Amino acid sequence: MIFRFLKIFVFVFLLLALHDTELYSQNSADKIRKNREKALKEIEYANKLLLETQGKTKESLNEINVINHRLKKRKEFVLGMELEVNVISQVMEENLNAASSMQMEIDKIKEVYGKLIYNLYKNKSLSLRIMYFLASENMNQLYKRVSIVKIYNNFLKGRKEKLEELKRELLQKNQELEKMKSEKDLLVRGAKRESITIEREMTEKQRIVAQLKRKQKDIENEIREKERTARKLENELKKMIDEERRRVKATGKKEILTPAEKIISNDFAKNEGSLPWPTERGIITGQYGEHQHPDYKSVIIRNDGVFISTSKGESVRSIFKGVISRVFTIPGQNYTVIIKHGDYYTLYHNLINVMVKPGQSVNTKQIIGTVFTDEITKETILHFQVWKETERKDPELWLAN
Repeated sequence: MIFRFLKIFVFVFLLLALHDTELYSQNSADKIRKNREKALKEIEYANKLLLETQGKTKESLNEINVINHRLKKRKEFVLGMELEVNVISQVMEENLNAASSMQMEIDKIKEVYGKLIYNLYKNKSLSLRIMYFLASENMNQLYKRVSIVKIYNNFLKGRKEKLEELKRELLQKNQELEKMKSEKDLLVRGAKRESITIEREMTEKQRIVAQLKRKQKDIENEIREKERTARKLENELKKMIDEERRRVKATGKKEILTPAEKIISNDFAKNEGSLPWPTERGIITGQYGEHQHPDYKSVIIRNDGVFISTSKGESVRSIFKGVISRVFTIPGQNYTVIIKHGDYYTLYHNLINVMVKPGQSVNTKQIIGTVFTDEITKETILHFQVWKETERKDPELWLAN
């Protein structure tokens, strides 16, 4: 009897473990679904940016970057659908196996339960009581025997009811998952159509790539111009920092930062990876560092920050509280704003309608200007940088996903 009790206990424990596995798998499916939905939103936004460039008078490298971003997200979207279907199928299989195991155990419990009830009612007569009395050494022993039978009876009844309840829940969950799988099967068929779309977009991209290859000198001049701008921005930043240090030194102070600035600097560092974007919407079309262009292997691009492609009229906002250190223009270009966050600096280039001035305190997400839209390419691109004093940082590592 004790052995059978242990068997049932172990079974219930394993059943609960399977239930936890199902919850884990369902959570995985939810996470995949959220990532897929996020990829879809980025595809839609990339489409919006490409539509805004219609009517342009020349092709650009950034247009290819936007197309590459869209292709990447479209492939992530398709992969997400396939992964989600696989996870749901796994959950269904686990649920069906658990339901089958439960049914076998329910049948066993019913059989034992039925025999016990039959025997109890069959031997309900006075002769049974006399037999129990005669077979017992004393009244205490008889009482214990009857109590054990009652406990066993109640335990079996309770386990049977619980297992039947769990079985109903699992079967209901399977019905829900069947419905979800049907929906996902439709999406997978849609994924095949997405593959055709990807091929069409690849063809369009190759057309633009081929056109730009015929303008290799124009591409190289564009990149060199961006690099010259980057050097000017770096020089302005370092010049500004040197001026600040000289002013502090002239006052006789040993510490470069005030106590308040140290707090801001520490807070800025603690928020690495969770700072808001400098634009409410946008995609990164130029990454930090030195690397080959994916479609022009001979073209080496060096970025001190990131290029964020966004929509026409998009506002630029401070990613953290701080003080405006500089507002300036480079000849032939638009405004640049540098914000000081203790010993960290953020730089926002290619702005118009600047709404701040040097010495002004700003809060997180406070609007400081608008991103300029090029009338020729129809593109709206913010150049954004993060520095710790004169050491450049990768902005993507600082911004929230």
